[in-house]
Amino acid sequence: MEPSPTECLANVLAAIEPATCDAFAQSMPRLVAFAYQRGAHRADTGDLLGFVADDILHTDLAEYANLIYSQLRLKTPQALIEDLAWVYRTYIQRGVSLRHFPLDLAVWCDAADQLLDAQSAAQIKRVYGCMGMLHGWLTEHASTSPASRAIDAELAPLFQGYIAALLKPDMAEAIHITSEYVTSPARLSTWWEHVIQPAMYEIGDRWAHGEITVGQEHLATAITQRVMAIHYPLILELPREKGAIVVAASPGEMHEIGPRLVADLLEVGGWDVYFTGANTPAASVVVLIEQTRARVLAISTTLTTSLPAVATLIAQVRQACRPAPHILVGGQAYTSSPELWRQIGADGFAASARSGCDYIEAYQQSAGKL
Repeated sequence: MEPSPTECLANVLAAIEPATCDAFAQSMPRLVAFAYQRGAHRADTGDLLGFVADDILHTDLAEYANLIYSQLRLKTPQALIEDLAWVYRTYIQRGVSLRHFPLDLAVWCDAADQLLDAQSAAQIKRVYGCMGMLHGWLTEHASTSPASRAIDAELAPLFQGYIAALLKPDMAEAIHITSEYVTSPARLSTWWEHVIQPAMYEIGDRWAHGEITVGQEHLATAITQRVMAIHYPLILELPREKGAIVVAASPGEMHEIGPRLVADLLEVGGWDVYFTGANTPAASVVVLIEQTRARVLAISTTLTTSLPAVATLIAQVRQACRPAPHILVGGQAYTSSPELWRQIGADGFAASARSGCDYIEAYQQSAGKL
């Protein structure tokens, strides 16, 4: 019996050797340049991609190469499939022809033959071959709408009002709706967890399915950041007696609402939280842990392509900090393969902001006061 495409992908990823990962990483700029030259000079590029500016084409190719590299290292077939489904969905919503995907894989195979050693090229081309076998499924999956997220019945009308304000866009209305409800630290926690977090998930889903533009997504994010900043003084003077925690977004990532939400919930719970914001270099995280003597580091990751950098950050923290903090990870990057947290060297994983806070509370009780 022939293995399924998913089983095929699992087998070929497992066979990728460290030297192949290194060869791919070292050759990435040349691989991207090769694919760009092939794409830019195809006579039918306009028909395949529609109007795509040269800089956007090059950026897309570089991001695609980074996606492949991250999965060569992580070896998680389900995560790669989910990433590819996202690529298909995004490209199809842009008007990219379905013919583009197998043709593009052929270009990447040629690039491997031209620019990598024979063994590395053979291993990577087997990955591309399995990806090609998934073309039909990915095409069908790209048109599937995401399942709706459950919203607390009491807050559902307010949630819909907040989403509407983000999409108008109407910052004053988003602030007003929030202020009407958020009158205490406890209600801030509820709003952050049951309105802001699912609202940002929905905005992301709508962007991924082409229902809103990237500009609308960025504006909704900016409005929510302003909403959170305006209401932060409600928790600014709360006692912080449970110990120090560093909360960070992954190196290289600009998504910061998730970790900021976690940081605020922890502060409401009495923790002394040091939130680093987006894209904090690993060296700076190490310094902050040493300065604050934090015993917990919480890292939020949205993109699976950022996970190799998270693994590097975790290794650096463990090497430099004595004693090393307990390391908790979470975020959308782990949705398809929750066990990824073990591969990158973390101590634990939380599927949501609330479960992350609960995890830290339980760890504090089991380990003694931090």
